Amino acid sequence: MMALLLLSCPVSAERAGPEQIAQMTPAVLSEPRVIDPPALYLGVRAAQPFLEERAHLMEAVVAAGDRQPGQARALTDLAEFFFAHAMAPEGLSVLSAVQGEAVPPAHALRAQAFELALGLIDGRDLPLTPRAEALLAPAHAGWPDQPLFLALSHVRDGRCAEAAPLLARAVARLDRFPAAVQARVLPGLLECAIDAGQWPLARGLAVSFDAHAELKDGAAYHYLLGQAAEMVDKPLAAFDSYAQVQRGQDVWAHRARRALVRLGLTHDALSTKDAIRLLELESEMWRGDASAGEVLDEMASLQVIAGRKTDAIETYGLIVSRRAGTPQATAAQQKARALIEDLYRKGAEGEIPLGRFMTDHARISRYFRFTQSFALASELFADTFRKAGATKVAAEEYATTHDYLTAAQDLGITTADEGQLARLKVKEAETLLAGGQFEALGTLLLQPVTLTDPDLKRRFDLVSARYFDETGQTAELLADAGGEGASTQILRLRALAHFERGEWVAAAAAYEELRAREGSDMPLPSAIRYLLSAHRSGDSARAAELAEAFPSLTELPGWAEIARGLTSDAPALLPLREETARARLDRAQETLDGLPDTERLN
Repeated sequence: MMALLLLSCPVSAERAGPEQIAQMTPAVLSEPRVIDPPALYLGVRAAQPFLEERAHLMEAVVAAGDRQPGQARALTDLAEFFFAHAMAPEGLSVLSAVQGEAVPPAHALRAQAFELALGLIDGRDLPLTPRAEALLAPAHAGWPDQPLFLALSHVRDGRCAEAAPLLARAVARLDRFPAAVQARVLPGLLECAIDAGQWPLARGLAVSFDAHAELKDGAAYHYLLGQAAEMVDKPLAAFDSYAQVQRGQDVWAHRARRALVRLGLTHDALSTKDAIRLLELESEMWRGDASAGEVLDEMASLQVIAGRKTDAIETYGLIVSRRAGTPQATAAQQKARALIEDLYRKGAEGEIPLGRFMTDHARISRYFRFTQSFALASELFADTFRKAGATKVAAEEYATTHDYLTAAQDLGITTADEGQLARLKVKEAETLLAGGQFEALGTLLLQPVTLTDPDLKRRFDLVSARYFDETGQTAELLADAGGEGASTQILRLRALAHFERGEWVAAAAAYEELRAREGSDMPLPSAIRYLLSAHRSGDSARAAELAEAFPSLTELPGWAEIARGLTSDAPALLPLREETARARLDRAQETLDGLPDTERLN
């Protein structure tokens, strides 16, 4: 399509009038000129039967074929017909074919003007096309129809302050346009006139509603009367106007119901509880646009005021779900995040009963699972229940959080913190072990888990070793000889496995390695098993040496009594007499067997 505007041209550039456009050639158009479209309606458009006129215009389109300028003229005439009947989608569809360098400039300008006009009355709230929006630029300030269309553009975008200076000229120009177009735009112009306090103009616009059957005594009329009453501080009159249309189904009835709630709260005629209930009903009756999101946002704010913060989080979740991809959803996500962090902090600190905490979590988690911040809150939820001993709940939550966060990261929705996914897997494994869920733990251990953090790897290896030990898979536990890379806990488990298998030489060697690491901190059960392993492997000298050495290496309760029992009859004899040593070692085994289960694992 040939460029028809030079937005950067100087103000003093020559302006072409409608009578010149037909003679314009590409060479002339390349000069720095501002070319305005013709005024769309210089006189009253003759009314014709709808079906007959449409059939006549469509026949003209068919007859024109691909020939220019006939095709462009016929298509634009058809678009004008649709505009006259306020049928914006149909008209815009027709005009989409009127473009390209083959279209004569005069017809291109006329099509451009109707594309702007149709775009501004389109109820679908689609953005204007670039060629339509270009006619709203200052370069076209001399176009007679621009004040009307510029005002309509500002009104449509909710910028009444910008539209206000144009309203008088816009309304005067609107009188030339078809009745269906007037009916479509009058409510928006009247609302802006009321907001701007232009009362004489507003009264004239209100009177003009009577000329249109679809507006006379309609929902828009009564809603706007209510707005006017509020502006002049007459709340009872405003209430009466809103109440007349609140049972309707259109956007004006929806706005009236919202206004009634606002009015009731402002004048203390409605409790917060009742306002929440009414907005909740409205949120089910009206969906799909920005106003529906505003209803939910207002409801969430009232729920916070009423102390119903979990309800508010759930309401913000509805905004995220229903208004996905909009600024409203982003704002709701941010508001919910602060409330979620507070809720889960209170749950972790015991300020909320666990049963209610679980219920609240179930209500809100479905809306926020795919966010990284909620994954942190969910992990804290699992930590809380793990600490309380609810290992099944905690393990399932760790797994669910991991899976959702993984999916969200794969889909590019969010990015997990470094080590977050690995930490969730390790915590799940630890919790399954603590709860004795060995079948589920065995399945988890078969999964590949990448652990770059040394501490997480140590914890995971310990879970693996404990799993093999608890399930009697000592062969798997002993498959790795340990070495410097193994943790102290894993060395202890492997030493215990050798001990319980009766592999006394290997057990003594393992406990020796453990002793080299722990020194005087070696727990009593391990010290006893070390002594027994040395004795039963036939290393009597080592057993005697240990009996002498351990009292100086540890102060653990009970050890001194065992050591005295082992050496009471022959304190200076090394090695110990076989009969005496055996009797005292048997007493050590009895002491070991008498220890609580939690200590015996050390």
